[in-house]
Amino acid sequence: MPEVSVVVPMYNEAENLPELHSRLSKVLSKLGVAAEIIYVDDGSTDGTAQLLQEFASCEGQPVALRVVQMPQRRGKTVALAAGLSLARGRVLVTTDADLQEPPEVLPALVAQVQSGEAHLVVAWRQQRRDSMARVLASRLFNAVLRGLTGLALHDVNCGTKAMRREVADHLRCWMVSDMHRYLPVLAARMGYRVAEVPVPHVARRRGRSRFGASRYLRAVLDLLPVSLLWWRGWMVWSGWVATCVLLVALNKAVGWLGAAFAVMWVGWAVAFWRKCRQA
Repeated sequence: MPEVSVVVPMYNEAENLPELHSRLSKVLSKLGVAAEIIYVDDGSTDGTAQLLQEFASCEGQPVALRVVQMPQRRGKTVALAAGLSLARGRVLVTTDADLQEPPEVLPALVAQVQSGEAHLVVAWRQQRRDSMARVLASRLFNAVLRGLTGLALHDVNCGTKAMRREVADHLRCWMVSDMHRYLPVLAARMGYRVAEVPVPHVARRRGRSRFGASRYLRAVLDLLPVSLLWWRGWMVWSGWVATCVLLVALNKAVGWLGAAFAVMWVGWAVAFWRKCRQA
């Protein structure tokens, strides 16, 4: 049985796959413990599936390899959930296929989990090599999340993480919508020790990001059920509702607009909790 399982979700990453597989296999073969790689193809259309099958059928692989093929694109959260459910290791690692966080940083995250310093470790990307718009959106997102939860995390949405198996098992019911970005916050709320490790960040050299503007809307919608797990979140949302009620009483248009947004978020939160209970 492997000690470490690495789950890599991907969509149309055929250009990065040869280098990713070579570097990741080399890193894991030097860990000194049994490891496995689980590639999850989220309905790619560019030849990713064919390359993965070639890797899987190749004999003499230095690290055990398994491939999960999604019949159609379902999103990163579903792809991660599929990979984590099949992982057999005591330490589970997730990382992206774009090579923007080098595979060589994974041993540092694994070591912290193995030593017991933390139950979940998330990479903190240094000197981001993304567009200014993405960097600013990420900083705003993390600042809002720190304000609502009080957690001193700087890069919650980084795809490179390591965690104990029990943490992944307890997070499984939350793997709906686009909740993959909130896993460190949810783990902390469950009482697990969460830490972050600074890692280098490099510009994408091949392919392009497939995340559109809709992901920002999903992130905002998912924020309500997550923030309501913390007293700070309750205080902020209660203040918002009270302000909207006051403005509506004064017949201010902005109050009606705020109330409409509040109702939308409450409806989304109710639907979200139902999904979690069914998961």
